[in-house]
Amino acid sequence: MRKFQKSAVLEIASGLLVIYAALWLGRWLGELSGNLLPASIMGMLLLTTALQLRWVKLAWVERTANQFVRWMSLLFVPISIGLVEHIETLLQALPAMLVTCAFATLILLVVIGKLYQHWELKSDSNNTQQPAVNEDAK
Repeated sequence: MRKFQKSAVLEIASGLLVIYAALWLGRWLGELSGNLLPASIMGMLLLTTALQLRWVKLAWVERTANQFVRWMSLLFVPISIGLVEHIETLLQALPAMLVTCAFATLILLVVIGKLYQHWELKSDSNNTQQPAVNEDAK
C-alpha cells in the first residue's frame, strides 16, 4: 500500500511540475510578447502544443489534470467573489454585453443558416444527378 501511495504522490508531483513549468514559460513568453495573451492562456497553449508534439506524455500530467478538474468548482469560488465585489461595474456594462451577445448570436445564426442551405443545395444537386443514358444504345 505504501508503494502505491508513493507512486501516486510522485505522479501528482511530476504532473504539477510540468503544469507549472508550462505556466512559468507562458508568463515568460507573455512578458516577451508584451502581454499579448494572459500568461495562463499562453501556458495552456504551450502545454497543449507539447502534448500534441509528444514532447510531454499524457501520463505525466493526466492524474494531476484530473484532480484539477475534480476540484474546479472550488477553484472558481475566488473568481466569483471577485465578480460580486465589482457588481456595479458589471451592471454598468450589462447593456453593452447584452447587445453584443444578441448581435453575435444573430450573426452566428445567419452564417450557420447560409452554410447549411449551401450544403443542402450542394448535396441535393449531387443526389439528383443521374448518369446520362445514351438513347442510341437502346
